[in-house]
Amino acid sequence: MKKIIFLFCLFPILSFAQIHRCATDSLHRYKLATDLNYKSSYLENEKFFNIQNLLKASINDSTYIIPVVVHVIYHADNAEVENVSDEQVQSQIDVLNEDYNIINENILDVPAIWQPLVRNSKIKFVLANTDTNGNYTNGITRTATNITNAFSIFDNRIYSKADGGQNAWNSNYYLNIWVCELENNVLGFAAFPGTIQNSDGVVINYKAFGRFKNTKAPYNYGRTATHEVGHWLNLIHIWGDDNGGCSNDDGISDTPKQANSNTRCPSFPKTDACTDTAPGIMYMNYMDYTDDRCMSFFTNRQVERMKLALSTNRQSLVTSNGLASPNINQPDVSIDSIENPVTYSVNRCFQPRVKIRNNGNTIQSNIAFNYAVSAGISKNYMWQDSILPGETKWVELETIGGDFGSNLFEVRIVNSDYNQVNNYKSASFRINNTSNFNCTILSSISIYPNPVTNNTFLTIDANYSESQKATIKIYSNDGRVVYSNEYKFNPQDKLQLSNLNLSAGIYQLEFHGELNHDVKKFVVVNK
Repeated sequence: MKKIIFLFCLFPILSFAQIHRCATDSLHRYKLATDLNYKSSYLENEKFFNIQNLLKASINDSTYIIPVVVHVIYHADNAEVENVSDEQVQSQIDVLNEDYNIINENILDVPAIWQPLVRNSKIKFVLANTDTNGNYTNGITRTATNITNAFSIFDNRIYSKADGGQNAWNSNYYLNIWVCELENNVLGFAAFPGTIQNSDGVVINYKAFGRFKNTKAPYNYGRTATHEVGHWLNLIHIWGDDNGGCSNDDGISDTPKQANSNTRCPSFPKTDACTDTAPGIMYMNYMDYTDDRCMSFFTNRQVERMKLALSTNRQSLVTSNGLASPNINQPDVSIDSIENPVTYSVNRCFQPRVKIRNNGNTIQSNIAFNYAVSAGISKNYMWQDSILPGETKWVELETIGGDFGSNLFEVRIVNSDYNQVNNYKSASFRINNTSNFNCTILSSISIYPNPVTNNTFLTIDANYSESQKATIKIYSNDGRVVYSNEYKFNPQDKLQLSNLNLSAGIYQLEFHGELNHDVKKFVVVNK
């Protein structure tokens, strides 16, 4: 009997599309129909929520900080991709903070007529520092599952360590996010407020979790989690889940009525049977189904509804100890935030600025940073100041450049310390200037030192005005290729080559780029 019900409920998922963007509504309807405890709990909380809404419960404009625990569940034979890295986890937290605080790079794409509706939710997400027992945590659990297949949306084993998944931390005080392989190309689903506590949270397919890296386009900007956390905060789909009808909507007064979901990236304005005049439907809203790169904002009333959830059904999160600072005896310096670049930069070359925090109980100094733009050649910087226990400081890194248009800035602390998860941050941003304003850009490469000894670094400066991929080849004096590799060069990038093991002699280095081609000679001498 269970199998018959399961197949019946799964049918809409399989027939909906090859990729099922979100299974929240399918799972919700199934549980309402089959689980009396779920139905009772949900309806009671929804009744309370609606009464508060009718009474216009006061919603202040303060910032809500939500402790997050990410439960990574992976198959051992596919751990390389399913057991997502600490950096991938942090990249997803970064995306949530950008999207919920309107510092996402594509916020600039919101049509002018809807820009007055855009609102900063001031909801922030931080990986938990303290677990349910008051012990230190990095906010990530990892479980090698003994379950051989992918999880279905109806599989309660996701939430049970004894059955091959991972138990929820107390959902009154933590946002639980499970990351695992989901069957039938489901990207994610979430629990509405007031549902069963052991499964209260968000589940994301590892293929759509975080930004770039092991994610799959067009769901590679981390917006699946943005969408599902919206459900967790009591938002429903923007079209109201009424199967194409116009009588129902999402209960939000400042989102236009919409017949059904949208996919890919429509052109603005787009109209449909429910809203047949311009500006049409709000397909770029986070609660639609468009590609990650096309989702860009929540409306004022959506933010109000989410904050109402945080002041009613989910108010206990405000009193959580999940972000308490445990006493850390070991060195632990973290990257707290990125001030620049955020959203956009007017210049092709800019100076990054990050805030660091000393979480340990000893003074720290000589902190090394590694950073890059859009997978370009990374730069290293040694910060030689000192930072006291519990103190935060701003660090200005050396100038770096990027492409006109969309970019991703990534920075990490490379010192070994107690918690490596908080050593990484990323920020998406846009460069609006096609010129090299305030940058000193030459027109060729330079290499040094020249001569170079056969056991030291050879540095290549690519002083071009445009980012490009390039193949670096080194030829010996008799024409043999002794080194060849491809790199992504951004303006002002420096590439250091080591361990070349070249014999003494004269060599020719060739830079063969998508836009530029240069040749330089250099000499290798014995030490």
